Amino acid sequence: MDAFFTIYVMIVALAVAGGGMLLLVGYIDSVPASVAHGWRWAAVTLALPVVGPIYFCCKHWDNFARTGKQLMAGAVLMLLAMGGLYGLGPWFAKRAVEMAGG
Repeated sequence: MDAFFTIYVMIVALAVAGGGMLLLVGYIDSVPASVAHGWRWAAVTLALPVVGPIYFCCKHWDNFARTGKQLMAGAVLMLLAMGGLYGLGPWFAKRAVEMAGG
């Protein structure tokens, strides 16, 4: 294991942690608000856990801009983490096998 692998794992882990936290906080903020706006909004928000709250916040942007930004930033961080994991992960795995002598 080298320093580049450690940095890679740290960046992916921090992106997942930050993105997950932002998604969770945004979801917790948007669910009660969607219930207050009617059962149809609540159904969309509860049935589609990531897309539903973002859609709700975009439709009610004046009141829920902060929550919408949290949800979008969380989704972007999670997508970047997944892209880094699946994009660079095989390269690091191949490199680790080569360094081990296999």
